[in-house]
Amino acid sequence: MDKSGFRLTKKTYLMNRLMRVYSLLLVGIILLTVAALCVFTADSNYKKLMSEMNILENRIHSYATDKDTTMSYLYMELASSNAAVDNVRKYLNLSPSEYFEFTQKYWDDYQKDTRVSSTISGFFTAFPDLEELYVTLDGSENYLKADRKNHNGQKMQGELPGKNGFLINRPIVDQYSFQTIGQIYGVFSESAVLGSSAQSLMEEGIDVFIVDSADQVMFSTHHQVTDAEYKTLVKGIERHSTVPKIIHKNYYVLDRKTSKAYSYVLVANKNVLWWKNLKTFSLIILLGCLLASVLLLVLHRTFKRYFRQVETIVAITHSVAEGNLQERIDLALVQDELFDLSQAINFMIGSLDQYIKENYELEIKQRDAHMRALQSQINPHFLYNTLEYIRMYALSKQQEELADVVYAFSALLRNNTTQEKTTTLKKELSFCEKYVYLYQMRYPDRVAYRFTIEKELEQLVIPKFSLQPLIENYFVHGIDYTRNDNAISVKAFFEGQDIVIQVIDNGKGMEDAALQELRQKLFLPENLQDSSIGMRNVYERLKNSFSLEFTMHIDAQLNQGTIVTIRIKGGKALVA
Repeated sequence: MDKSGFRLTKKTYLMNRLMRVYSLLLVGIILLTVAALCVFTADSNYKKLMSEMNILENRIHSYATDKDTTMSYLYMELASSNAAVDNVRKYLNLSPSEYFEFTQKYWDDYQKDTRVSSTISGFFTAFPDLEELYVTLDGSENYLKADRKNHNGQKMQGELPGKNGFLINRPIVDQYSFQTIGQIYGVFSESAVLGSSAQSLMEEGIDVFIVDSADQVMFSTHHQVTDAEYKTLVKGIERHSTVPKIIHKNYYVLDRKTSKAYSYVLVANKNVLWWKNLKTFSLIILLGCLLASVLLLVLHRTFKRYFRQVETIVAITHSVAEGNLQERIDLALVQDELFDLSQAINFMIGSLDQYIKENYELEIKQRDAHMRALQSQINPHFLYNTLEYIRMYALSKQQEELADVVYAFSALLRNNTTQEKTTTLKKELSFCEKYVYLYQMRYPDRVAYRFTIEKELEQLVIPKFSLQPLIENYFVHGIDYTRNDNAISVKAFFEGQDIVIQVIDNGKGMEDAALQELRQKLFLPENLQDSSIGMRNVYERLKNSFSLEFTMHIDAQLNQGTIVTIRIKGGKALVA
């Protein structure tokens, strides 16, 4: 693995720390969500169970109340008077033939059918949920039993059999002594008591117990509680009228007395609820783990792809740091903000490469210009001091013109020996003015000059020795010393948003062929063996400084003069 790859895989690397933090946050949020869902599910299941128990209790209460009314009706039909009780007693004690003679005689006398079989047969038609009916009377060895298989009923002997279903008993009371002389038992079907709730009772693990006012269990489903728990529950209700604590330990208990005649105990097995919760918890946890795994995988793949892109960028920057400025980041390998970053890095590398090239070439050409312009750099301080001595001596002898010449020459020499690469337009023209002044002193009354510059352009930064070679060309090639009207001017001004610098003379000019040849040389590689500081040198250095915004145009006519126009497009923004 390379150096950049090693750095990216360190634990202290920011992206690795972020990935760990995001992973922990993601897993933490999912775990909290799973825990909250589990708690919510458990609470919802518990509330749902309690709600179902309340609904079931209300249904059972309504049903019990309704069946209590039914038992009142049965009582009224069978034992509402002593005569009716006596009719039942005769049914139990007389033989069938004797009881038939008794009822027939009553029919003959009163035209009323008093047969017990006829009366109880109608009960099973009127009450579809009535399963069995028992009637007992004190002093009789027999009892009456009727069911859906035998609507008319029959006499039975011995003890009453066990009863399955909702049992309601009603004591038969003597009208005169108010003594209990018998019992009527009605057994209603279990399915009618529970109705549509029977299936949910099994699923929710609920058992129902209906207790009468004497604390006797009248009805129980007995599906969830064990035999031992059932006996403990019944014993506790019958002896203490309360549900034992051991039942509360294993069951949710709803113990409610809603009427004077009955109380209701509903117990729900806690294990059934918790198994139901565990199934839901398992599903929630499974989905949570699956979601966390998928999100962590996506997060890992996303960061891994991000790492690769960062590794690509870091590798390129290391290569550039080692000096390879031709390297570029492949933008097809990066995305999003790294794409913008890579574009900026590529632009920076390109700009850096171009800047180095331009400044290196400018440095070389600037040094070359200094070497060509200077005649000697041997002990410049000695020369400055000597020239200053000559100037002071001239002043002492009232030779002010000579002193000015020495000062101008000293200033030119000092400007040539300094190492600045750039200067301002004002300083460059000041230097050129001194140069022309020396020629004017050499050829008095033959050369005129004028330099004008707009004030805003005085501080425009240009390469040093940008204009002096153009003026020097005039004195070397263009001036006619036999004339007295030689003139040269330099103008610097704005033309719209452009900066224009013109060097105009009225010298010898040149023929069209020579002009075309000179124009072509501006775009050819510079002849390094050329010892002069020519227009090609000026053009190259100005081009390196102002790039594509720079143009240089030469116009000339034979014996009419030459005009060199330098234009910096949009240059006004440089001095704004």
